Amino acid sequence: MSIFSSSNPLDWGAVDGIYIDDTSPPPSVTGVAANTAILVGQFERGSSGLQSVGSTGQLFELYGNNLNYSGAVALQNKKFGLLNVVRVIAANAVTATKVLQSSGAVNIIAFTALWAGAYGNNIQVTRSAGSTQGSKYVIHDANPNAVWPDETYDNVLISNVGSTFAQSNLITATVLATTAEPANAAAVNLATGADGSVVDNDYSLAIVNQTQVAGAGNILFLDAYNSVRNGYLKLSMANTTDKMCLLAGQPGDSVATAVTDVANYRDVDGRMIYSYPYVFTTISGAGAEVNSASFYASLLSQIAPNIDPAFAGNSQYLAGVNALATAVQLQRSDYIALMNAGISAFEVDTDIGIKIKSGVVTQIADSSKVMIFRRRMADYIIQSLAKYLKNYQNGINSLKNRTNANAAITAFNTLLEGPAGSTGLVPKDAEVTSGKASLIDTKSLNTDASIAAGFFKIIYKRRIYSSMRFIVLQTEIGESVVVTEANS
Repeated sequence: MSIFSSSNPLDWGAVDGIYIDDTSPPPSVTGVAANTAILVGQFERGSSGLQSVGSTGQLFELYGNNLNYSGAVALQNKKFGLLNVVRVIAANAVTATKVLQSSGAVNIIAFTALWAGAYGNNIQVTRSAGSTQGSKYVIHDANPNAVWPDETYDNVLISNVGSTFAQSNLITATVLATTAEPANAAAVNLATGADGSVVDNDYSLAIVNQTQVAGAGNILFLDAYNSVRNGYLKLSMANTTDKMCLLAGQPGDSVATAVTDVANYRDVDGRMIYSYPYVFTTISGAGAEVNSASFYASLLSQIAPNIDPAFAGNSQYLAGVNALATAVQLQRSDYIALMNAGISAFEVDTDIGIKIKSGVVTQIADSSKVMIFRRRMADYIIQSLAKYLKNYQNGINSLKNRTNANAAITAFNTLLEGPAGSTGLVPKDAEVTSGKASLIDTKSLNTDASIAAGFFKIIYKRRIYSSMRFIVLQTEIGESVVVTEANS
């Protein structure tokens, strides 16, 4: 008799034989990504979906390289750890198209640009007779800064038009009639494509439809800001609890204006960062004033979640900033007012360069939630553990499973602390003078009654590192100073 594989004990005693119960070891906790930025912005081409962009070349292929569009500007002079892009498309945008007819003026094939917008008007189609049968088509992108090479399709029959053009990077093709081949056409442009007029509601739709899904990213920012769009971001943070967002005011806003404006963007969880002021960078060889939120998002995507964005070493990520775009130089009193209001401002340090002054969120009511790194670390730990616990959803509520879960969480907790003698993402017990740095409890809340009701309750408490925000050097220097050593 054949060897029988089954993990069901009821099968094992059904008949004499050899049974294989092949089980895998318990799952482990894997840290989730914490450095994915999401840009919602305007580009000359591209789909409206959430798209991962891994390189500059891929960015140009997907969205073009036209600095007349604010989304492209927002990505200039900065790097990102991981980047997702959502193109904002106007509701009244039009996709370019061209219909090729037969010699008898019958509509045969409709060629349509892959994306809505005026960009499609400079995509050209050439049709001639196929080398051996059917038609030969050449698709050419005649736009400035085009990156896709010409696409040539030879010996194309009407019956296989759909499959032939399915892999095109520029167009789609739809057969309208099969009665004949199209007449010859020399480099005819697609037409009637239009960008339309982007309005605030187009940003709302892009944010809601594309970014409010679990795992979309960690840091949401826009290419262009106003109070309405800031409001959309605030609402998005209330609707999703796995990311943060960057807010910004308007060019030329004074400290007082910014302090007044940020009061509109408070929350409970501390998920909003108000970036101030606007900054100067270099675009196409000339100085340009841009919002600082994109630089802030870039910085956050390149540092670990336990690092304060105001850490002096992070100035390396702001090398693309030339200067602050303020009418007057910000003073110490300004930075005090900005920090107290929940604004994370940029500063010019003559010894270090451009850096963040105070890494705070707009939430100012709860003193335990004001730091950006606290929110990021909490999200990183919570989301990593929550993703792991999906393995046990609706599983048997047994002591074995609860013990395995405890072991995996403990292992993850140890991994966060780093190897012995090193500094990890979180402190070890030895770094706490009273008590312990963490607690993992899968027993005390799980009573017979709660287990019978289907609950598995876990207590996880974790101390995280603070930031050296206030370094105090106390000195006593003078001719009469006498230093003595106390007797041991």
